[in-house]
Parts: sequence; C-alpha cells; structure tokens
Amino acid sequence: MTRVIALFVIAILALGLPASALAQPDAGASRAKKHKRHKTSSSCRKKAKKSGVDRKRAKHKSSCKKKKKKNATPTPPAENPVPPVTPAPTPAPSGGAASSGGSSSSSSGGDSGGGGTTTAPSGGGENTPPPPPPPPPPPPDFCSSTYADAQVTPATNPSDAEASVDCLINQFRVANGLPPFTLTNAALLSSSTFHANDSVQFKFWDGTSQSSHVNHDTPKPWDQNAANKAVNDRILGAGYCNGGAATSFADAEDTYAGSGTFATPRKAFEFWSTDPPHMATLLSTTLTEHRIAVVVGNPNQGGTDADWATFVEDLGNCVP
Repeated sequence: MTRVIALFVIAILALGLPASALAQPDAGASRAKKHKRHKTSSSCRKKAKKSGVDRKRAKHKSSCKKKKKKNATPTPPAENPVPPVTPAPTPAPSGGAASSGGSSSSSSGGDSGGGGTTTAPSGGGENTPPPPPPPPPPPPDFCSSTYADAQVTPATNPSDAEASVDCLINQFRVANGLPPFTLTNAALLSSSTFHANDSVQFKFWDGTSQSSHVNHDTPKPWDQNAANKAVNDRILGAGYCNGGAATSFADAEDTYAGSGTFATPRKAFEFWSTDPPHMATLLSTTLTEHRIAVVVGNPNQGGTDADWATFVEDLGNCVP
C-alpha cells in the first residue's frame, strides 16, 4: 500500500503538477460555478422559461415583474385634480373700516354687529360726495313784460295769460294792504270760460255795462238787475259754493275786450283798476278768490274776431 501511494505521487510529480492541486479543489471550477449561480439569479426570466416546473423560480419571476413595475414611468394625475383649498381671509377687527377693490365700507356706530352698513362709491378709494343738484329754476315772473304785454293770439297759452292777469291784480291788492286772491277754484273758471265763449260766439255786447254780463238769451230789458241775476245764476250753476246751499256766499264779475296791442293782460288790468266800479271789485274785502278766462275773439255786435281777445273774471267768497 505504501508503495502504491508513493508511485502515485511520483506519477503526479512526473506530470509536473504542484502538490497543492491534490489537496485543494479546483478554484476555477468553483468560480465558474459561482458565476453560473450569479447569472441564474440575475436572469430569472430566462431560468423560469427553462424550468417552468419550479414554483420557487416562478415566484421569483413574478417578483422580478413587480420590481420592474415599481421602476416604471409614474402614472399621470387625474384629468380633474381637486383644486387646493385657499384659506379664508382674516376678518378685520370690529369697529374699523376694511378696504377692498378701491371701495371702503364702514359699519354704523363702529359696532360690528348692529345697524346697517353704508358703502361709499368706488373710485380709487376716495369717499367723494356726489355734487349737489342744480338749484331749481326760478318761477316765471308773470307780472313781467314778457307775459303782461304779450298779445293774446290763437297760439297763446291761456294759462299763462290768466296767470299774468292774476299777478297784476294781486300785486295791486298787496300794494293796497289786502291779501291776494287765490287762483284754485274750478267752478269759477268753468263759469267765466262759459261766459267768454258765449259772448264771442253770439257777439251781443252793445257797449253798455249790463250787456257784457247777461247771457245771449237773457230777455230784455238788460238792466243792472238782469245782469246781476245772470252772473249769480252762472256762477252757482257751475257748482260754486255747492250751488248756493252754503251758509253764505258772494260773487261778482268783471269783463273786458280789446284788439291788437290792447288784447293783452296788462290792458285788461289797467281798464279794471282805473274804472271805479271794476276797481271796487278788485279791492273788495269780501271776495277772496277768482278765476280769469281768456278767449280769442270779439264779443261786440257786428265785430270780427281778428286780433281780438275777451277777458272774463269771476270772483267769489264761499262760507260753508
């Protein structure tokens, strides 16, 4: 036996192999085996295809896929992402003013919880008050020449002509220490307008004082009593003082007609204020109100209407 071993050693020495080769395993083969195992573990997909029986390899394969999914491109966000929540602004302390957008608002009385709020107009944050409205135009001066000397024509406003006569008469009364007449009674305007139109239509004035106060169908003789009765019947018939059913009443009438430059409010007033019976009516302390009808036309017998105007003033005082 000893000889066999010795021969074997001699044979190895003869082959030129080092003695360490017998004692140690092949290092290259070991490295190759390790490399082979490393290759197997890093290429699990190929190994799984070769050995499709081994469950452990199959599990390793699926774990490889999961690892690759983790390293894949991230999924894009949803099309309608939820917008971020903006925190609410901090409220201003009570009793002060908060400015926003060029306008300011303040709480009445400095109390954050009571009363309403007043908002100033926007405009750079300035609380500029609006400009004051323009003053109203002054009322027309119906006593001025513009109205008092205007000839009455078909284009004339009858209200302006009446207001001008009223202004001149009341100016006259005030100058004599009397209160002005009021110009509001509808019944007096109705009766005076009826008589002015009736006179122009039938043209029955004959130059006497009685003829200008009677109606066109008043029977003659046209004396003062007939004239007074006609005036009284017209005014009360128009509904003045409830048709005469009141406790007491008074009424009167002034008439005038003129042509051309005499067909003006001033000429009618000048005639009444200078003729004693008519002036007494204008300065009456009993009568308190009047209305004046102004109608284009001539009331005189046989006259033409060109450039003529007729004025009828009905006056009264009603005590209910």
